Amino acid sequence: MHHPTPPKWADRFLCWYCRTDLLEEIQGDAYELYERQCKSKGKFRADLAFGWNVLRFFRWSNLKRRTSPYRPAMMYKNYFQVFKRNLLRQKAYAALNIFGLAIGLACFVLISLYIRDEMSFDRMHTKSDRIFRMHEILESEGVGERSASLPFPVAEALQVDFPDQVEQYVRFFNFQSPALAMSTIDHEKEFYESRAFFTDSTFFDVFDFNLITGSKATALDHTNSVIITQSMAKKYFGDTNPMGKYLVFQGEHNLLVTGVLEDVPQSTHFQFDFLISFSTLTHYYGTSWPGWYWNPCWTYLLLRNPSDAPVLEAKMPAFIRKYFPEEIINDVTLTLFPLADIHLQSNHDYEIQPNGSMSTLYIFGCVAFFVVLIAGINFINLSTARAIKRAKEVGMRKTLGSYKGQLITQFLFESVAVCALAAVVAVGIVIAALPFFNTFAEKDIPFSTLLDPFFVAVLILLPLVVGIFAGLYPAFVLSSFQPITALKSASSGEKGLMFRKVLVVVQFSLSIILLVGTGISMDQLMMLQKNDTGFQQENVIMIQTLRTPVAQTFEAIKAEFKSNKNVLEVTAVEDVLGAKHQVGNYSFDVMEKTRPIPRLNVRHDFLKTFDIPLVAGRDYSEEIYTDDSLALLVNEQLVKQMGWTNETAIGKSFNGRLNKQIVGVVKDFNFASRHQPIKPLVIDLNLNPRAFNLFIKYMAVRVSPDDMNSTISFLESKWEEQYPGWPFEYFFLDSSLESLYKAESKLSKITIIFSALSILVACLGLFGLSTHTVEQRKKEMSIRKVLGSSDAEIFLLFTKRFFVLILIAIVIAFPLAYVLMKQWLSTFAYQVDIDFVIFVLVGFAALGIAFATIAFQAWKATRTNPATVLKND
Repeated sequence: MHHPTPPKWADRFLCWYCRTDLLEEIQGDAYELYERQCKSKGKFRADLAFGWNVLRFFRWSNLKRRTSPYRPAMMYKNYFQVFKRNLLRQKAYAALNIFGLAIGLACFVLISLYIRDEMSFDRMHTKSDRIFRMHEILESEGVGERSASLPFPVAEALQVDFPDQVEQYVRFFNFQSPALAMSTIDHEKEFYESRAFFTDSTFFDVFDFNLITGSKATALDHTNSVIITQSMAKKYFGDTNPMGKYLVFQGEHNLLVTGVLEDVPQSTHFQFDFLISFSTLTHYYGTSWPGWYWNPCWTYLLLRNPSDAPVLEAKMPAFIRKYFPEEIINDVTLTLFPLADIHLQSNHDYEIQPNGSMSTLYIFGCVAFFVVLIAGINFINLSTARAIKRAKEVGMRKTLGSYKGQLITQFLFESVAVCALAAVVAVGIVIAALPFFNTFAEKDIPFSTLLDPFFVAVLILLPLVVGIFAGLYPAFVLSSFQPITALKSASSGEKGLMFRKVLVVVQFSLSIILLVGTGISMDQLMMLQKNDTGFQQENVIMIQTLRTPVAQTFEAIKAEFKSNKNVLEVTAVEDVLGAKHQVGNYSFDVMEKTRPIPRLNVRHDFLKTFDIPLVAGRDYSEEIYTDDSLALLVNEQLVKQMGWTNETAIGKSFNGRLNKQIVGVVKDFNFASRHQPIKPLVIDLNLNPRAFNLFIKYMAVRVSPDDMNSTISFLESKWEEQYPGWPFEYFFLDSSLESLYKAESKLSKITIIFSALSILVACLGLFGLSTHTVEQRKKEMSIRKVLGSSDAEIFLLFTKRFFVLILIAIVIAFPLAYVLMKQWLSTFAYQVDIDFVIFVLVGFAALGIAFATIAFQAWKATRTNPATVLKND
């Protein structure tokens, strides 16, 4: 059918203009209008009208193009429509891409939430930059203690001597007891409380904890006053107002409730439920505090300026010489530690509660980075692999007049849009997983934290960065093709092949490093928890006895307990064996002066209860009445440091108030955490009943594993008969010692979970790439089958390229993993030997997972009918 031709100059101008702006619909409308006018008005008048309309349109569009939002909006609407069509056309790949990246982003956000929470400890106080805790290091020749606490008089003397630096101080004290008894006045509710402290009335001058009821100025001013938290108010008084009511402390002192605090946030390096006025201690120590040797007080200083800390530390040697006992002044060092650094960087003895670890956070940070990097690589790999499928589209668009800049914008827009969807899915995953993560990580991170500017920025910038990198290849490489080249290259699968191979190798290398690290960290944890510590820790029940009536009737309750056939041995000990110890000053024959040496006060049958072997001499004997005053047991490490042999050590004297002699040498055992090497130890028999007020904190009862419940019930009944009104509080020693390695346990659990997720993400990418490869090479495989290749040969051909990449990843990852884990293990006093079986297992696991991932696609490739493929192609 013949169509009238408009004026040549106007026609060419309109074609050029509409082509460059992708406005083909305007060109079509102009031709339709011209044809109608030719029929109604004649060709001459139609030509004039066509030319005029073209000029008028050009003038209007140039004026409006830069000021009207319609044009950019229409352009991005077009981008969005193309993006939506591609997304719906390739649902499987879109799901793989979005879900894989969402998992990586969610892992990164969850670990970041954990790290941010750990680093926020103690920063809620407005004066946190001026608050320092003072530490005492008492060591001689590397033996002694690095204590987080100080003697009673230190704080007051510091403020008196250095008023220009020390504005205020506050101390915390709890008799160095694991728990203290508290009850209502009618004794209906009686509990041991592990978070009860005596503290100075200056508490609120230093810290900003919120007092709901009561006066901060006077709540701790008077003797026998106590502030309790909301939880304790509910626990002891129910819905009744606790103000003005009494609690009974240790069964002997009535404490008046003068305030109710908000529950202490978890983001503080120590938790408390009861704050008792420091002046209440006059009931126990009179008007003068214990001296300058015993160091049971955690002491915090509020400095006038943060820069005063080094000035004050420089004055400590003179301060020590002025006040501390002569025998220890050369062994004592006093240091200041910033409040905000305590939780992650203080690893001193006698911490109020276990702290976190900065090195653990570094590892978690690396895990988060690895997982999000693996997810990003996976996204980029799939995006670039699929991009070549759009070469024909690029050719058609360029033929129709699209600019290179418009194509770049289109591809980047689509890539960023997919990443934005992944970010939305990631937020959903985080919201769903956060309650479980809080339980697992022992945190209380609220959902509102996700609205923090940092996490908002993460959820915007990370997808944006990944989207831009993923869109760079199709945006700049494909858009640079000449139309004829793009159309010819539409079916080529080799574009960017080397780039994708490198990404797969990097991706699996990171995953393998995480898997190896997980295996070695689990081995290290098992070694710390389960390896022989040198003493019996299974089936040992520890009963709290400090400042209880046990002091007067220990032998009686011991006999009552041992009347049960399932009770094997009973003793008493100063601290939790394998976790804590105290330090005493000792001077043996070969020593010129006293030295601080780790010490344990014990009762008879200590070695029997914990099954600690003697290597020389004898044990303490109940038949030798002078053992508690004239005999000592020591360990092999002390003998070695003194330059003796085990046999020659017997009879060596300790120069103290009494001339004690070594009567036995015990085999070395881990009396402290296995984070530390075994040090010299003195085991001191203390039969003084008053020792239960300070030096003896626990009864240790070793029982038969048979019928454990009835044995515990028996012990509880005998306890209640002997000590009515005193709660029977116990724990199993092995369970308690496991808590010492909480940081390593948490590290192992988190790396297991996120390593598994990293492998899942990597496999999603591998599945996507294998599917893409099947599509790209289906014609080649069909021709090979027609030419006689077997299914096995086709299967091998398909899987070989992926297996080679995994093997390269293994070769790269193993040395890196070994170096990294060797460096991490060097931070432990006891290190597990790196088991190369782990490397073998991880290698086979990586190959097996890769095989399982691509096997279906490989099998699918072998089952394809060549005739169908070649006919369709």
